[in-house]
Amino acid sequence: MHLKSLAAALCIFAMPVEASSLYVKYDISLTGLKIGEGALSVDLQDQSYKIHGQGKMAAFGNFVSDGSGNVLATGSVSPQGLNPASFSMQAEEDGKPNTVSLSMANGAVTGTKIHPAQDRMNERIKVTDAHKRGVIDPLTAVLLPAPKGLHPDSCKRTVPIYDGRDRYDLVLDYKTRYQKRGGRKGYSGGVLTCSARYKAIAGHRPNRRTIQQLEANTSMEIHLAEVPGKPYLLLYRASLMTPVGPLNIQNVRFKKLN
Repeated sequence: MHLKSLAAALCIFAMPVEASSLYVKYDISLTGLKIGEGALSVDLQDQSYKIHGQGKMAAFGNFVSDGSGNVLATGSVSPQGLNPASFSMQAEEDGKPNTVSLSMANGAVTGTKIHPAQDRMNERIKVTDAHKRGVIDPLTAVLLPAPKGLHPDSCKRTVPIYDGRDRYDLVLDYKTRYQKRGGRKGYSGGVLTCSARYKAIAGHRPNRRTIQQLEANTSMEIHLAEVPGKPYLLLYRASLMTPVGPLNIQNVRFKKLN
């Protein structure tokens, strides 16, 4: 399973409050071996948000390639949730550049720039203008509106994502809830566990085996932690069983900056 497919799989509001910032760090492991790490800086203000992420992965046989990247998402905040305005990614995989730039307004993609361009377009489900409406970018997807907090209903949703090439859904449902004590550097509080299913919509090659494996995979879980003082849930942990063993993204640091 390639890095992009793994990321896609794991890849995910009320009264005005004061500005809030979070720094979170994750370790990524496959079959128990650390193969990467990443970090998010989340800035939430009364009327706007910015999420910056960076990470790197090490090669693991034919399943994961060497890679590193930076991603940035910005947008506005309303009582209904987050409204993306821009998404950008600058990454390298096996030394080859991979860049994406999206402009968005009112839940619709208004501009897309990608490099390299997709190949084998005759084998792909065409992405139409309709597919680019009512969507969010993959980085905004790590921060979910949750006016009910850690209630089971906060899991019961479909997250519609467009990453510049592919349009897909993450279909979530409730599994369980637990408490976590993270010590001085980690997160302490309630965690909501959701099952997650990957549903390809457009941009993909439906006959590709990795896509078929992702859609058939029932092992995916997403764990969500509370954002202090705000009705949001943030990605805390994600897991997926792959053909070579378990893939895990685990929070190792959770720090409120102000």
